[in-house]
Amino acid sequence: MSKELKEKIELVHGYFKDFTNYIELNDFRSFLLFTLTSQIPSNILAQLGMGGSKDIINLPYDPFVKIYYQKINLLSSGSLVIYVKIDPLTDEFLLEKDNPIFKDYLNPNEISLAFRGKEKFLFPKVSDCSSIDLEENFKLNVKVDDLFHSLESFLAITEPNILFVIDGEQTSKHDLIFAFNIMPEIPGKLNKNILKVDIYLDSEHKTKGMNYLKREEDYSLTFLKDIKEISHAELYKSAFSLIIHIKSLKKPL
Repeated sequence: MSKELKEKIELVHGYFKDFTNYIELNDFRSFLLFTLTSQIPSNILAQLGMGGSKDIINLPYDPFVKIYYQKINLLSSGSLVIYVKIDPLTDEFLLEKDNPIFKDYLNPNEISLAFRGKEKFLFPKVSDCSSIDLEENFKLNVKVDDLFHSLESFLAITEPNILFVIDGEQTSKHDLIFAFNIMPEIPGKLNKNILKVDIYLDSEHKTKGMNYLKREEDYSLTFLKDIKEISHAELYKSAFSLIIHIKSLKKPL
């Protein structure tokens, strides 16, 4: 391994220092967009075996720690919890997709693109107890699977629906852009709590303030704050990724 590559991998590990199994998002809008994007068949949740009816979207709420969360069961590392800390938005158990509450967080174009059928939202109140049994010093060992040298290369190879970003102001001059790589570890390593990621170190802060990334047929990239009206032809010729900016990697307690 070259010295430069080794230094970059060590830099990436610094972003994930003390990472357990929690990823906190900035706000409920980000969490809702993450959940809706995760309904796409090629997304990370589907790849990791999370299923269920496409017409039912679950938004679990833990009343003890006051978080909405999605729990992703990993093959070798227990569970990964994506969450946002917020007071409950409703006391209802079931909401239709046209409920005004969603208009507070999504614009009309996002609603049009996200809701394609007769989706209903369930708001179950449930606490995740799996982390209780974890050792106090439990942590996920993040392993870099592929390090890309351009964002165009990243998008062309991984084709992610969701890009996570750790903004570099808190860690270094780079923003860390990553997607989960779910290729399983060999059986002998299943007890090492390994979470594999594909990454790109962005020194230009291209995703700052952006919520979407559009990839054209010629692999050129366009960064978008919002999705405006999109034609069917444009959807056919382009690919979109949701950009999720991470607030913290801390436990919600």
